[in-house]
Amino acid sequence: MEVNTIRQMATPWSGGRGLTTGLMLTEVYQDVWTGRLLLSMGIPTKMDIPPQVIYQLQFDHLFGYRVLEGADVLDYMDDDDFGSDSQIQLITPSRFLIWFHQQSKGLHLDEDIQHYRIASWDYCVDVLAAQDPLVKRKKE
Repeated sequence: MEVNTIRQMATPWSGGRGLTTGLMLTEVYQDVWTGRLLLSMGIPTKMDIPPQVIYQLQFDHLFGYRVLEGADVLDYMDDDDFGSDSQIQLITPSRFLIWFHQQSKGLHLDEDIQHYRIASWDYCVDVLAAQDPLVKRKKE
């Protein structure tokens, strides 16, 4: 039996060039009043101490997001995608975006919504947004 599936491609997001590698997700915070999503990422230092936050990704024109644990992501992502040099990727075509348009009955089809994937060894966050995220480097 042949199954028609969409093969997603992960392309490194150009705004993520030069970011420290080996980051892990430390916090996901959504301000429902403003619609802002903040993803904090850091480097683990010791097993019993929370990672030092190095970057925050700020999404302002948010349509949706989902968080998957790393063990669940391996089946979800193609093997090539997980080994990508960039932890912030654009996914095209996007099954998540297609699902969103189906659920919203095409209400946002005229908007340029992008599917961003922030992948680390512990979690994967998929974000649907109409603007690139703002990358904030935390002061040490």
